[in-house]
Amino acid sequence: MLTIRKLCISLLLCSVCNVVIGQTATVQGTVSDGKTGEPLESANVLQPPTNGTTTNEKGFYSLTVKPGQVMLVFSYIGSTPDTQYLFIKANETKTLNVKLGGGPLELQQVVIGENKIGTKVQKLTTSVDVMRPRILEANNITNVQNAVLKAPGVTVLDGQMSIRGGSGYAYGSGSRVMLVVDEMPLMSADRGEIKWALIPMENVEQLEIMKGASTMQYGASALNGVLNVTTGYARDTPETKFTFFYEGVGRPPVDTFRWWKRDGSFLNAPNTAGMSFLHKQKLGDVDLVAGGMLHGMQSHLKDDYDHFVRFNGKLRWQPQKLRRLTLELNSTLLYRTNGFQFFWKDRGTPYIPANGVSIQDRYFYAVIDPKFRFVDKKNNQHKLYTRLFRQYYYEGRNGPHFWIFGVDYQFRRDFGRLFRLLMGVRNEHWWVKDGTLGNHDVDFGGGFLQGEFNYKFINLTVGVREEYMRLDSIFTPTIPVFRIGANFEIKKFNYIRASFGQAFRMPSLAERFVDYDLVSIRIIPNYDLRPERGFTAEIGYKRSVKISNWLGYLDAVAFWTEFKDMIEFTFGTRYTPEEGLYPYFQSQNVNYVRIFGWEFSGYGEGRFGPVDLTTLFGYTYFYGADLNDTTFGAGRENARIGGFFKNVFTKFILPTAQDDYTWDSLTAGMLKYRNNHQFKADFDFRLYDRYRLGTSVQYYSYMNRVDKIFEIFIKGAAEERQLRRNKGDVAWDLRAGYDFNRNIAVNLLVKNVLNSNYAFRFARPGAPRSYTIQMIINFGRQSPGLSQSMQNNLQRM
Repeated sequence: MLTIRKLCISLLLCSVCNVVIGQTATVQGTVSDGKTGEPLESANVLQPPTNGTTTNEKGFYSLTVKPGQVMLVFSYIGSTPDTQYLFIKANETKTLNVKLGGGPLELQQVVIGENKIGTKVQKLTTSVDVMRPRILEANNITNVQNAVLKAPGVTVLDGQMSIRGGSGYAYGSGSRVMLVVDEMPLMSADRGEIKWALIPMENVEQLEIMKGASTMQYGASALNGVLNVTTGYARDTPETKFTFFYEGVGRPPVDTFRWWKRDGSFLNAPNTAGMSFLHKQKLGDVDLVAGGMLHGMQSHLKDDYDHFVRFNGKLRWQPQKLRRLTLELNSTLLYRTNGFQFFWKDRGTPYIPANGVSIQDRYFYAVIDPKFRFVDKKNNQHKLYTRLFRQYYYEGRNGPHFWIFGVDYQFRRDFGRLFRLLMGVRNEHWWVKDGTLGNHDVDFGGGFLQGEFNYKFINLTVGVREEYMRLDSIFTPTIPVFRIGANFEIKKFNYIRASFGQAFRMPSLAERFVDYDLVSIRIIPNYDLRPERGFTAEIGYKRSVKISNWLGYLDAVAFWTEFKDMIEFTFGTRYTPEEGLYPYFQSQNVNYVRIFGWEFSGYGEGRFGPVDLTTLFGYTYFYGADLNDTTFGAGRENARIGGFFKNVFTKFILPTAQDDYTWDSLTAGMLKYRNNHQFKADFDFRLYDRYRLGTSVQYYSYMNRVDKIFEIFIKGAAEERQLRRNKGDVAWDLRAGYDFNRNIAVNLLVKNVLNSNYAFRFARPGAPRSYTIQMIINFGRQSPGLSQSMQNNLQRM
């Protein structure tokens, strides 16, 4: 792969040589009241996702932008936000005066992740859920893993994220959902998984969950979707924020579950405590962002804990004398020690682990991302992003350790507002040393080409991607994958979308090579694993909603997914003369998987008089089948389209079976480790811009199928699952808060209000009722011209 390395070095050198010709432009003007003509001071001017400014006392603003197609969002208290589009050339200064009124406009929410270009959420061609800082902060979310659980159709099973049933159980062995932070994928080299603690929650501006195959846009790990995280830059007004939090676990639903002291002391119970800080400031031509978090958690599960300290920083240089250039350096450092217990000792003491099923780890991570952005004389946009990602394991010389060296080049050309062309190439070099996986040297990369056509009420996107992988001495090319999506505004504020995307995923190193003993069960390697391939298709309808000054949308979608050679952990037994008969787990290619379902969701933000409301809710149902399952002839029936659709509806609600045989016949062919019905909702109220009330709920239906060995091997698991059949699990939270002034706020949260004995994953029960107190101190002067909703959703971006 010498040529690949030469290509990466050449791209880097070319970017340094061409940086001097990068270009910018300026948009300036005034923002005034549409009725009185009076200038509006502190009106917000935003180029999504993070470039923005505010108007002065005369209503004047000036914003530096990149040449080409530009979208600006203008907002002010009492006025509906207004979106303006313009085309601007390099070094040009264009005047744009805006009058804000209360016209019937739509929710001004912009998504970056779908096409790597800012697009209004109504114009998307695929399903995307968006979360803003308000929901994250109100729920005291310190880990993005807990944030994505609030999105419809999303589950996280022992750290592995799944969207609409696209993944089963695959602890530590490869994710089908790709994490992207600030336009760059961030996945571990050894196990191909998301390192949740690396995401800087203290500086998250927006979370976007793209549902369905996204390989064309982002690469092989995006088989089931993408979690796109955008972090913030400094704004004109410096901001310094501290957040302090403490969460204590209360009495368990059954007192015998408790393993901690029964002295009634709240402080002696399992708890989570910590603080975060964030500072943003512009220093001349330089934007500075520095943040961090100190976090300590002892779970209600005895061997579950998570202690870490994290620092993150962003430096962005936009020199006034070279206004054509942007240089950026992002970094994250994380030291973490944590423990994880797989399953309980027995049903009577579910918070205590069985012998030998707990894992303790101690890691150090470092991520450093130098970035170059510039525009040439023909207004073509160039991005060159590079990365150094290091994982160091403290508990053994044999790791797991890894290095990742990456380079990503992207080119964009706008042909007015009618057509956009985007292309890019990417390569990552991995070096992995792991006692359970072996030592490996890997190159992974590829290229893509994407076009976007916009004309009046039509938005059409077409793209193609091809990748390769060199694993040690074996080179594996892949066939090209394609994606096409369309969005039609059939009537004002009414949109229909349809998309089809192909995808593939290379097996992770863990899936191929892991050799590990868990108590008396072995996990053995599979050197013959084939890449997963498949597609996702969907058709959806979105309707914008406006009630008074509250803006939102309702969405309905039907989706169809098929995977060939899908990789699942499979149980078996093996005999050798040396070891005799022993049970094992192994990653194996399931022949064919088919999933069909539907989802209804909604989002909104705005005011009803003195009440400011932000809400996100949704219901998801899917039926997933293994077409290779021979039990009760289920595979043959599901292979026929008619038989498959019959099961989609007849197995929407299953009768409660009294015996295992009947239940096995009812669930034959269904994919394992899935919750077919899910409902999520979060409502956040602000009254008179001072008082806060909120609630959230998560419902997951019964997990119909798991590997039988777990019901045999885990003490009490079979009895517990039989008692829970067709009984879903609910987690209901309440919260309240008070803003003492615009700088200090206090929030109180009660999680699991009903103190339910729920378990989203069997043999690993959820937390009992807990109580959280959170204090936020923000020294950043917020704009008096923005509503509280807009302060949370626009100014922080």
